Amino acid sequence: VIMACRSLDKAKDAKREIEQELDGADLKVMELDLTSLESVESFAEEFREEYDSLDILCNNAGLMALPRRETENGFEMQLGVNHLGHFALTAHLIDMIVDSSGRVVNQSSMAHTDGEIDFNDLMMEENYSKWGSYGRSKLANLLFTYELNRKLKQKDIDVESVACHPG
Repeated sequence: VIMACRSLDKAKDAKREIEQELDGADLKVMELDLTSLESVESFAEEFREEYDSLDILCNNAGLMALPRRETENGFEMQLGVNHLGHFALTAHLIDMIVDSSGRVVNQSSMAHTDGEIDFNDLMMEENYSKWGSYGRSKLANLLFTYELNRKLKQKDIDVESVACHPG
């Protein structure tokens, strides 16, 4: 299991806790900051150099109900981290997932039911709502999941794209 984390110190602490509770846990910590598309690309390159397969990509990082901020690339933070970072990571690694007949698991939320995507104000610069932004990011997760699964099935590729609710 690769623990792809923004904070290496916190990740190493979590790794130690898991290893203490689970004998034989095979964990590796790698740096991944979803607020930076450069970091996403660097992580994917490092992963490719070290591994030749990817069975399951679990897109699980998330932020919830923040004051409006932007990622390094100028995206509204919740959409940038909760959706766009995962979208980019999946795009960088999809060929490895396909080669492994793997699975993409996107962590969404029931909050998607409150989400709306306004393409005229996608980054919510004019009308920001911290909960609206969260719901929108989780709706984007689901739409991406469904469309990825549709495209994979359309091409008869043996990869599952699924979403789940954290509860």
